[in-house]
Amino acid sequence: MDCHRATYGLGLAVFVGSFALAAACNARQQALPNMQLPVANDLPLSSSSGDVWTTFAYDYRRTGFNRNVTDLTKSNVAELKVRWKKNLGDKIYASPVTYAGNLIVATEGAWGGNPGSLVYDLNAADGRVLWKYAIPGRVKSTPAIDPDAGLVIVGDQATQPYAFALRLLDGSLVWQTHVRGRITASPVVAGGVVYVGVAGGDPPSCTQGGISAITESTGEVLWTWSVDPNPRKGGSVWGAIGFDGANLIFGTGNTCEKPITTANGAVSLKLNGEPAWSMVAVKDSHVDSDTGSGVMIFKEHAHFMNKNGRFYSVNKETGSIAWKDDLNPTSHVHNWSGGFATPTTDGTTIVEGSGFYKDAGPGDGEFCPLDTANPSEVQTGFHSELHGMTLGGDVIWTRTMQNRIVGYVALTGGMGFAGLNKEFVALDLTTGKTLWKHPAADYIAASMVLVPSGIYAADEAGNVYAFGLPSR
Repeated sequence: MDCHRATYGLGLAVFVGSFALAAACNARQQALPNMQLPVANDLPLSSSSGDVWTTFAYDYRRTGFNRNVTDLTKSNVAELKVRWKKNLGDKIYASPVTYAGNLIVATEGAWGGNPGSLVYDLNAADGRVLWKYAIPGRVKSTPAIDPDAGLVIVGDQATQPYAFALRLLDGSLVWQTHVRGRITASPVVAGGVVYVGVAGGDPPSCTQGGISAITESTGEVLWTWSVDPNPRKGGSVWGAIGFDGANLIFGTGNTCEKPITTANGAVSLKLNGEPAWSMVAVKDSHVDSDTGSGVMIFKEHAHFMNKNGRFYSVNKETGSIAWKDDLNPTSHVHNWSGGFATPTTDGTTIVEGSGFYKDAGPGDGEFCPLDTANPSEVQTGFHSELHGMTLGGDVIWTRTMQNRIVGYVALTGGMGFAGLNKEFVALDLTTGKTLWKHPAADYIAASMVLVPSGIYAADEAGNVYAFGLPSR
């Protein structure tokens, strides 16, 4: 069973439409609009020129840490208030991204009864819709903004999936490119190339998955690397791709044949598509032993979580295991319950969600029961845990919650921001204690964004929130 396919791959849409405005200039030549507007409710907006959170978990190393948020501290975080709130009418699972006053949010598309997803550009100052673009399939992966090209890159999970490049200025389509498999991993954009991770699947589909490299200016596919080189044998890249400036490092899922060395672990690719190394987290596995998490790179190590419940730190140059920590010992073969959250770090503490643990209630401990009607990552009879660890993997605190974190914890100023249960919270990274919280209308799958102008978040009820400090 493939959890991501079981809970995320239903009800794909076929409607295609665009609400985007026409554009007459090349995206690389366009200047970003001035979106500095006054804000009501006595919550002033600081300059959005420093707002740079353009990809999943802040940067392509996926650290989730923004040191540029200097006004927010442990001493004043409890004063955070809602600056604005806007409902987009559909569930939101992908995390927002932002640049220079543009807040990009993608709705999920299918669970809300809509024929497809919508990509919105909201004014970060007041939540006003600047533009929107219709995507035919479901969007669960976080878009990426390339400020140099003035583009927003987003992918869908339709039956005929595409990667899309939209102009940040007005949302008009620059190109759309068909890829093989569902786009689930947040892309990397570097050197004029878009690197997209795609997922295949378990039997009976067994579509090849891997990495596709796409020319950013034209949408032409340069090369494709597959987890399994044999057609119709599956293999997937589920989580966000890490990039250290030289190599792409990512987790890999199971295939539909005998175990191979590029599945159920992690792989590092050179930028020409040649493997630098691969490692197997679950050896000789014939079951669903995916690495579902994204890869976080810090100094010489790459870090990720596998469904087997173990957290791995490997040498980013060789793939050799530096250390590993069994964060979820209840997870075992044929009954995986480990997590697929992406770890983040501020250089002192690593934060990671480790999956489901059985309570006294009903349930058999499956990683993702197929009867789930809504992928809210909440299961009756189970709880989940969030861990704070040292850089060597020693657990220093644990928080228990009902929902399972599927994204990342955003970090700044010794604090971690995440959606726990039906609340947005700020945690002390030293102790794990709550410093601030605000209720949400539903559970929270999208991860939070921390920039100088404020904090941005979304819940599964389709609400987008902007938080800020009151004026002094």
